Formats: sequence, C-alpha cells, structure tokens
Amino acid sequence: MIEANGIVKRFGRVIAVDHVTFSVPAGAVCGFLGPNGAGKTTTIRMLVGAVAPDAGEVSMAGLRMDAGSSQARRVVGYLPEESPVEPDLTVNEFVGFRAELYGVPRALRADAVTRALARCNVTDVRHRLCGQLSKGYRQRVGLAAAIVHAPRVLVLDEPTSGLDPSQVIDFRALLQDLRAETTILLSSHVLAEVEASCDRAVLIDSGRVVAAGTMAELRTVGAASERLLVECAADATTSLRGVRGVRAVRCSQLADGWFACEIDAADGVDATSLAEESGRVLVSAGNAVRRLERSAIPLEAIVRRILAGAGTGTSTATAVPTRASSGPQSLPGAQS
Repeated sequence: MIEANGIVKRFGRVIAVDHVTFSVPAGAVCGFLGPNGAGKTTTIRMLVGAVAPDAGEVSMAGLRMDAGSSQARRVVGYLPEESPVEPDLTVNEFVGFRAELYGVPRALRADAVTRALARCNVTDVRHRLCGQLSKGYRQRVGLAAAIVHAPRVLVLDEPTSGLDPSQVIDFRALLQDLRAETTILLSSHVLAEVEASCDRAVLIDSGRVVAAGTMAELRTVGAASERLLVECAADATTSLRGVRGVRAVRCSQLADGWFACEIDAADGVDATSLAEESGRVLVSAGNAVRRLERSAIPLEAIVRRILAGAGTGTSTATAVPTRASSGPQSLPGAQS
C-alpha cells in the first residue's frame, strides 16, 4: 500500500535520504523511527508528494507519486508535525476547505466534515476560529482535515504532540478504527506511543533503512525478547551477573528497603530457564525473593541497541527484509 523504492534526496553535497526502500502492507499501522537528522521528515515529504525524489520512486495505494500526480495525492492524508490550520478560518471552514482541495464532491462535503470532526472529538469547537484553539485542539483539527476525504493512506508526523493523556488514548482508539479502511505511517519521538499504536516499524539512520518489520521481528533483531524483573532482600547485582545467559543486570533499592533488579537475557537464551536459574542462585545465596517475573523489553531499549550496532558497525542482527527490497539489508535503527 505504501511503497518506497530506492528513493534518494540530495541537498548540495549532502545526501539526506540514501536509497531508502521499504513497504507497508494494507491495513497496517507502521511506526517510522530514527534519530534527529536521520532523514525521516525528508522521506515523509517525498512519500506525500511535497518534494520529488532525485532518484527512485514512491507509490501510494498502487498510484505512482509523481510531480503533478493529483490522483495519487488525493488518496493520501497528511498531518505534518505543526498542524497547518488557518487561524482566520473557523474549524468548520478549514476542514471544509481541505475537503474541497481533496476533491470531495460539494454534495457530500458537509457530511464528510461532520464525520471527520466527530471522529477527532472537535465538534464542540467547530464554529471557533482555528487561531483561538489550544495546541491540542489544533492538532486534532489538523487530523480531522487529514482524514476528511477518507484517504486510503494516512501519514502522521508527531501526531500526539500537544495532546493530553486522555486525548492520546482517544487518538490510539481512532487509529485502530481507521486501520480498517486506511494504511497508516506514524512518525514519532515517543517510542512508547509507537509501541502502543503500531504493529510494525521502519527504522532509519543517516538516511538509510537499518531495520524494518513487525514489532515481533524487530524484537528478535534488536534484543532479547524478554526481561526478568526480580525483587529481593539484598542487592543481587554480583550474584546475578554470574548466572549463565545474563547479558545485563541493573539493581536499585526500593522505598521499603528491598531491591528491584532488571535482568536482560543474552541473545538466544530461554527466559524461563534463566528465571529458574536466577531464582536458584538467589536462594542459595540466602537472598529472599518476593517477586520474579518475565517482562517484555520496551521498544526504546531495542531501538537503542540496534542503533548502537549501526554506529559501531558491529551489529550481529539478521536483517528483516521488506517486501519492496531487492534483498536483505544489514541492520541498525531508530527515533526523531
């Protein structure tokens, strides 16, 4: 549904995007991650047709995104990081104007606007000037304008910026509702948000794709899939570091005097066996244990590890191929 095939963008001698290739299947919610300066925004602008690539090609919903390709642009909804509302228009006027630009027929426009405002929970401000709205409201109005024409592809750049916690929850629910009819690419610095909202991700660094796949695939690529959490009576850092299969241990003292320890398993180590062995070691050392459980490693830790491997050139991860790629790519990855 979203296809980038070898796209390149140069600014003078600087190659901002270097032969980026990835695809996002229909109905997916895909996170787009990478450090600052990785080339995310430039890539997004090429995807939505705001700038043309110097090489390679983009297609959206099977339509090639070329200069002047109005048909391809009309199947895409786009919300940039700064919501582009018109301060002198009311919310109703602004979303209606965007509907007109997207080619929504006049007879259907009012209903399309009402539906988009309702889905984004901004009906209560539909008659207010956009310039009088808070940042959170402006962001939601921008999202309403991006979906007013029922796009087949939706591209969102930092969409939860300015939203309060309850609005973020509503946003996640809206994404899950939209995915039945729309393929979504979501760029965000908030990795917890990507983890909560997305079923797959693309990671870029220095203008190149370094990892791509489902969240499960990225966990396999970037880190052990699980972490152990232990609460014990004494600091167990030394004891646990001696357990075979432990990659890292972090212990800190809790308010009640007990210690909380996080144990990261080495690659390929079975977490269940590691939990059993860790428990035996602690009991043998006379260290009482009141909690021992498995926990998924957060996306932030996985991204950090992939990026570290990319920066040193020592990543041992196996590439997660993308459908549009010509072959496996060596890995690195994440955030912007």
